[in-house]
Amino acid sequence: MLRWAIRAVAAGRYKNKAISESNRASSKSNDAKRQFDYAKREKDIEKKLAYMSDGLSKLSESVAHTSNAIEPLAEGIICSILIS
Repeated sequence: MLRWAIRAVAAGRYKNKAISESNRASSKSNDAKRQFDYAKREKDIEKKLAYMSDGLSKLSESVAHTSNAIEPLAEGIICSILIS
């Protein structure tokens, strides 16, 4: 019974971390898409390049948050295995 409780608490903690990072990644990805849409409609080349640069920056942040979401999942699996 105690193992189950410890496993449930640990799993919840790691799940919340993973969901939080995943939500941040989705937000940054949507921001990047918005910047690329602005660039598509923009006529001025300088502004278009600025929007594309901002979009790439947001996209790289999204990738970083995606990779941060994987770590808590792996930690949760390892913790679950160790507690078993």
